[in-house]
Amino acid sequence: MTVQETLQQAAQKLQEGKPEQALAVLDPCRDAGSQVADFWQLLALAHKGLGASAEAEAAFLASIAIDPQPHVITNLANLYRSLNQAEAAMEHYDQALALAPDHLPAQINRARAMLDLNRYTEARLAFQAILQAHPEHRNATLGLAQSLQQLGEQEQALGLFQSVLDAAPNNTVALNGMGISLKTLGYIDDAVIYLQTGAQHAPGSPEVYTNLASALAQADREDEAVAAYGRALELSPFDIDLHNWFNGYLGVIAHPQYLESYRSALEQQPDNERLATALARKLLLNGHGTEAQSVLEAARSAGGDRVSLETELSHVYREQGLFSEALMTARSAKTLAPEVPDVQRELATALMAAGESYGEALQLLESLLQSYPEDQGLWALFATALRYTDNPERYDRLVDYDRLVQVRTVTAPDNFENLGAFLAHLQGALDVLHTTQRHPVEQSAVNGTQTLDDLFSRRHDSIDLLKQALEIQLNSVLEAFPKNDEHPLLRRNTGALRFSDSWSIRLRNKGFHKNHFHSQGWLSSAFYLRVPDSINYSAAEGWIKFGEPGFKAREALSAEYWIRPREGALVVFPSYLWHGTEPLAQTRERMSVGYDILPR
Repeated sequence: MTVQETLQQAAQKLQEGKPEQALAVLDPCRDAGSQVADFWQLLALAHKGLGASAEAEAAFLASIAIDPQPHVITNLANLYRSLNQAEAAMEHYDQALALAPDHLPAQINRARAMLDLNRYTEARLAFQAILQAHPEHRNATLGLAQSLQQLGEQEQALGLFQSVLDAAPNNTVALNGMGISLKTLGYIDDAVIYLQTGAQHAPGSPEVYTNLASALAQADREDEAVAAYGRALELSPFDIDLHNWFNGYLGVIAHPQYLESYRSALEQQPDNERLATALARKLLLNGHGTEAQSVLEAARSAGGDRVSLETELSHVYREQGLFSEALMTARSAKTLAPEVPDVQRELATALMAAGESYGEALQLLESLLQSYPEDQGLWALFATALRYTDNPERYDRLVDYDRLVQVRTVTAPDNFENLGAFLAHLQGALDVLHTTQRHPVEQSAVNGTQTLDDLFSRRHDSIDLLKQALEIQLNSVLEAFPKNDEHPLLRRNTGALRFSDSWSIRLRNKGFHKNHFHSQGWLSSAFYLRVPDSINYSAAEGWIKFGEPGFKAREALSAEYWIRPREGALVVFPSYLWHGTEPLAQTRERMSVGYDILPR
């Protein structure tokens, strides 16, 4: 055969979904086709179809070196996207579009890469531009809907997903999208129906089954939710996020299979450091530190990534009070990977926990904050390092409890007789959302329950009233803050806010919150709906406290600032402040709503 005939035959095999046969056709023609760009392109597609990513990349690059064709550069970018290398993909989409600005596949996939990078506003604008030129483009419509979904504009997303389903009722992307938006808005039964339909049409999609499981969990259909999560794991057995979501749910329903999925997956991939780290963290939180240590050591012995495993081992050691061992292990990880931020963060924490070289910890954290100035966890650790190194002026400016911790009381809406009636109404609405049996170990609450998913995303009259009442008070807090371009909280104050996450907590007898910070917030707040009488009469029982770090240490620091909760009051504070509560003693529940806020 001539080279051209070989290429035609290989292209036909690829169209038939037979990459191994395409490769068999192309391999004997390597010498003759070595200077033909399309030979390398087809070879790349064959390797990609067989999952040989490195060989596919090399062949794409060889084709582009001979003739930089926009569609080949786009295919290389698509390969990078499939390998979760979204930045590299963006670079090559831009190259393709520089050569051919109207190349639609590059436009579409570039916008999807923006979604991969959480650049949702840019993705929305990109998809809108595509739809202006191609109003009926289905993938652009789906991409715009997904962008709006991530931006919290669920109703608009629903309209776009429905427009796709009107033309293609079995489109699984649209069915999945409808289910996600309906679930987010609190229309759980409708969400389940769409997701069940999606699963019927896409029985091999772990994403659809994961979303179905989450909706079933919210519907309090435990057995079905567990089965759906199980099916998702059958399809994607090493997806760490899926294991975390599944076991997070198993934990709050006290299911006997809690943590078993990690163990089963590790039997198949004993060197999988991400699975080992996730399992170890949950074991540690459940009080099984020795077993957590064994899991990490086994993964290290099996050849798992030593840096990440030793970083986590340091964490496990110090939370068991083995401070010297923790510091030694953290330093070992730092020697192996001195520039990795997680390693530097753990070393700084281990130094403070061990009571050694507080100044070194401060230097590490100062350096990290130069690169990650909005990282709330780094600011929490930095505040602790300032306290340990006796920097009262810098510490006081950063925490400034009197100015930065604010208390407000909501006003009842006009259609309620008084604040008490409004709170009773809210309590009733929230009680039905507490469907689990125990607290999630990954969160701060102990001896209580927490609602599933984002509370304020639900379209519910009672929740809307609560949000409106809170926003009035929160806006007054923003107005009261002074201007300060040097302060990590105050410099980000735009005068406008949006809720980034929200939940309700019910604490029971001896319930409390462990000391923690809020990594996804800027400001955080707790609103109190139900408060035991004992809070008013006993020494700090149930009070919220600030300043006590959430990690064990040889030279432990105590709390510095307390506020007594009051029904109808909200306490607002910087998300980086360490905070927790003193345990309750009475049997009466304490109900609160927590939420994180970002500048808008």
